[in-house]
This record gives sequence, C-alpha cells and structure tokens, in this order.
Amino acid sequence: MEEVITLVADKSMAQRLLGWLVPDGAALGVLSAAEIERFCWYELPRKWHADTLEQRRAVAVLGDLLAGAGRVRAAAVCTSTITAQVLEAWQCSEEAGFAAYRKAAGASPTTPPDVPELSWGQVMGIQEALARANLERRLEQALDEGELAPEARTFPAARRRFAQHWLTTAQPVFDGRAPLEGVRRERRELWAEAPPAERRALLAAVLPALEESSTAPVDTAEPLRWLLEQIGDGVTLTQAGYLPRELVAAAFDRYPHWYPIGKGPRSEADLFQLAALHELARTHRLVTKRHRTLKLSAAGRVQLTDHQLRQHTAALSWLGTTAAERQFAECALGALWPEPRLRRDLRDVIHPVLAACFSRGDGAAMEVEDTERLLWRFWHTGRELGYLDERERVIDAPISLSATGRPAALAVLRLLAEGPRDHI
Repeated sequence: MEEVITLVADKSMAQRLLGWLVPDGAALGVLSAAEIERFCWYELPRKWHADTLEQRRAVAVLGDLLAGAGRVRAAAVCTSTITAQVLEAWQCSEEAGFAAYRKAAGASPTTPPDVPELSWGQVMGIQEALARANLERRLEQALDEGELAPEARTFPAARRRFAQHWLTTAQPVFDGRAPLEGVRRERRELWAEAPPAERRALLAAVLPALEESSTAPVDTAEPLRWLLEQIGDGVTLTQAGYLPRELVAAAFDRYPHWYPIGKGPRSEADLFQLAALHELARTHRLVTKRHRTLKLSAAGRVQLTDHQLRQHTAALSWLGTTAAERQFAECALGALWPEPRLRRDLRDVIHPVLAACFSRGDGAAMEVEDTERLLWRFWHTGRELGYLDERERVIDAPISLSATGRPAALAVLRLLAEGPRDHI
C-alpha cells in the first residue's frame, strides 16, 4: 500500500514538474543542464514554497525523468552533492541560499563566463538572455562531445576562448550576426530610453556616434601617460609621502595652467591636479610603493603602452564611483557633445535629471548646490586628464571637450551604455 501511495505521489510530482519546466507541452529533453541548475538551485527553493522533504522528492523525481529522457548531464545535477548543499543553504536563510546558488552557478562548467568583450548582467534584455541561453547549450554540447574537458587544468581559459569565439562569430539564431553585436545594441537602446525625459534629451545628440565602431585615439589621457613615464622604474617620495620636487617642477613646466599664479608649486600638495593623478594611479594599482620608492606595477607598465586600456582606466576615473556622479557624467557628456556650455548652463540643464533620480541622505530633495559639487568633480577630473579644453582659463568660460576628450567621452558613454545591468 505504501508503495502505491509513493508511486501516485511521484506521478503527481512529475506532472507538477513538467507543468513548471515545460508548460508548452514540449519534451523534457529540450531543457539545458543550465536550466535544470537554475530550477534546482533557485526556482525550487525560492518559488515553490515546498518543505525540505518535498524539495528532495522533487529533485529525485526530476532526476529520474531526465535520466529516462537520456539527459545524463542534466540528471546528474539533480542527484549531485552540490544541489543538496544549495537546498540546505536555502533552509538556513535567504542570504545563505543566494550565496550558495551564486557559488554553485559560478562553478558550473555550463555557465558562460565573463570575457573582456562582455560581462553578463544580473538583469538582461531579450537579446542578452537569448545569447546566454544559447551559449549555455553550446557549452553543454561541447562538454558532452569532449570538445571541452572540465577536469583539465586549462579548462577555465579554454572555456573563455570558446565563449569569446561564439559571441563574436555570426550565429543563425541572431540572423547571421554576432551575438555580441546584438547584446551591445540592445543594451545601448535600453540605456538611451531610460527616464526621465530630460536625460533622454541631453543624450540624443551623441547617440549616433555611439552606433559607430569604437577606435582609440593615438594618445589618450596624456597627463596620466606622462606621469607613468616619469615614475617608470622608480622615484623617491618625500618624507611626507609626496612625489619628489623635481617631478612636481616637471609637471609645472609641462602643464603651467595647473598653477597659473605665483612662482610655481613647491610640492605635490600645491598641485592638486598632479595629486589627483597620483591618487588615480594608486587606486587602479598602476604603481607599487616600497618604503619611499614608488615605481610602476606590472599593470602600470601594460597601461603605459596600451592606449585603449589606459583610456578605459581614465574613463572610469572621470565617471566617478557613485550613481549620482555617473549620472552627472553621462548627462554632461551628452550636453557637451554638440557644443560648449557655460558652467551654470551645464549645471542648470542637468539638475532636473538628478533631482528626479536622487535625493539626499536624509531623504530631502537634491538642491542646486548638490549638482554644483558634482559639476566641480567632473570639471576638475576632466581637466586633470586633459579631456576638457584649457584654452580658456576664466572660470566662467564655456566648458568644451578637447581633441582627446571627444573620443574619451565616447569611451565613457560606451561603458555606461554597453555595460552589464544590475537593476531594472
């Protein structure tokens, strides 16, 4: 009698599983191993409202169904120790469950890795979700056919190369275009359409330029390049930890507009533009310090010769680190793209966007002086990097993009437009 009850329960569970996983009536075999992983590690414990015993029965029944359909790899997910551990973590707390799910997914050989060309977003549009699902299936196929060997020491690098090739090669499911092209175009469109309307108006003029292929200028972030060259194999810092006086004097000779009054700066403390570049180099670990000797790191040496990589680092610095700084930067660059703007005009056209999107820490509405502070940071960082034109030194003169500032502006906006989305 107990055996009959178990059979009936298993049949009912199988029907429930099929209704959830293949509601359109398709065969269970169409599901990828990655889809089974998401179900076992996230959907089952998060959305089924089932107790521990029912969760265990669900994965056991699902494993039998998949094995019967010939899906050995997918069936193994259901019976794996990892699945048991993830389900147990969800029983402890939601935080522990999410952490276990992310760890398990990251370790799965069928999970598409991030590559230099594309970091996957937590929130995806239709094209990105389609690209990821198809790449998951292609990875599973490569594993089943022995094209990739997960136990090999070189597997992580081989999987990255595999993903890069697939993303950048024309695929039938993307109408003969490379998936990467479709994902980037979709991300740009979603980014450009985001509210409020004032933001969309500021970005309208630069959108056609973002559609064109990106090219790095011959020399980008020239002041940063110059500082890395000066540091080279090593300079001796002062007792206070500042750059040496001879380097400060060389910076003043090269960039006299950084200190337009008096006889010149005596130390790095007097030349905040140089101090900011020094801080940028430290933040991005382009330099290393031992005792009082400062010299280029391995990353710094690479960036000294790689214009595009240095441009990326400078773009991140210009963007800032907070959401408000980044919102200001994208609006400012959109506004400056077609024409120079007076400081107060730039502030006044951007403030409504920030006021609509952000508030102060106490919940109060953003004031104009808050926008003014963001403008100051954007303006000074742009000047330090050589991205804002210095021909006019009057504080009320129009702000304009320099010759290297225009391609840098596109690099900054592409980071925002084509980067991964972590929220809707």
